[in-house]
Amino acid sequence: MNRRKTVLITGANRGIGFEAAKELAESGHRVILTARNKEKGIKACENIKGEVIFHLLDVTQSESVERLAKFIGKDIGTIDVLINNAGSMFDPRRFEANPANPLDSSVAILNQTLQLNFVGAYDVTKQILPFMNKKERADIINVSSGMGALHEMGVGTPAYRISKTALNALTKVLTAEFENTDLHINSICPGWVRTDLGGVGATRSLEEGVMGIVWIVNEEPELRGQFIRDKEQLDF
Repeated sequence: MNRRKTVLITGANRGIGFEAAKELAESGHRVILTARNKEKGIKACENIKGEVIFHLLDVTQSESVERLAKFIGKDIGTIDVLINNAGSMFDPRRFEANPANPLDSSVAILNQTLQLNFVGAYDVTKQILPFMNKKERADIINVSSGMGALHEMGVGTPAYRISKTALNALTKVLTAEFENTDLHINSICPGWVRTDLGGVGATRSLEEGVMGIVWIVNEEPELRGQFIRDKEQLDF
């Protein structure tokens, strides 16, 4: 670890977010763990050793994001790492083409998915940017998915795929905007991880899923606008 950092993680009461919070806090960083359920968020904090602070956050509600920003400005001050992790999949669980209706997710599901997986990350990033460290390196890590990669776009779960493609686009837009600063923005693909979303049949553990996140925070590789799984670069 190069230095102790303040790390803000969205959707961190379980899964990838929780594991990242756990590993980063236990390695010496100060972690702000957010979740939209207060009871579950506090319980998650109690299961982590190290300095971890809970704050209630629903990334789909602008008022909630604004309250988080006010808390950061008043009680925290500077954020070194923002991890946009909050997200989910609402599409029908289907991985094979349906000739009768390939776009089998409703417009309502598309809107719900984009609001959580993309618009929420956009809103949090916009509100937290003023507090990102401007004196030393800072990082924004967008937790994406290989299912959002255009070069290997596949069938099924269109809303989820499109939302992650949009999140990757945000990574590239921000990288261009901040190319002359020490703010590094990258997308992370955890892979198929055994979480509530990935299911018990997934091929990767939580520890494997957060490898790329922990690597960026602790080792500060010179990466900008990249798509990372573990420590390797992927095609967008």
